Amino acid sequence: MNFEVYRGETVGLVGTNGSGKSTLLQILAGTTLPTGGELVVRGSVLPLLAVGLAFHPDLTGRENVMLFGVSTGIPLKIIRERMDDVVDFAGVGQHIDTPVKRFSSGMMSRLSVAIAVQFPADIYIFDEVLAVVDAEFQDRCLEVIKGMHAAGRTVFFVSHNRSQVEAVCNRVMWLDRGEIRDFAGTTRVLDAYDAEHHHHG
Repeated sequence: MNFEVYRGETVGLVGTNGSGKSTLLQILAGTTLPTGGELVVRGSVLPLLAVGLAFHPDLTGRENVMLFGVSTGIPLKIIRERMDDVVDFAGVGQHIDTPVKRFSSGMMSRLSVAIAVQFPADIYIFDEVLAVVDAEFQDRCLEVIKGMHAAGRTVFFVSHNRSQVEAVCNRVMWLDRGEIRDFAGTTRVLDAYDAEHHHHG
């Protein structure tokens, strides 16, 4: 499996379960090591893998934001400066000071995305984070992701929602059993992927 992704690209990932999407994202995020070969990541990565995965249920929203920021290598000063903006974007209000185990999945997702939006990184990974939020928040997020692209940040975007992928991605990688089936312009890959899956289904 060989590929290059360039600075400022927004890349969609499609593939059925077991196609290797999660593994690839974990390798990019540094949480899993490749079994062979090498992956060179130039820049800092901010991974939003499964919603709430990075959160500790007994800690408050604020404590989780601090912890996530520190563990991603963001200076405490920046985390403190951005905290109000994180809370505003997430729209969680005073819930920020309650344990996240009391958050709905939508609130957790909004807080995850707010962290990504407010904290600086070179490479962002969004894995199905918009699946459980309302349409208005989805639209805000898609605008933000387009802004990241414009600012020269690199984004890996995973979603089962074709219109979201089309809205933000300039290329799409189709994974199939750990191999890259196709990696090209968004519409071309999605058309081919849909044709094959509707054909079998």
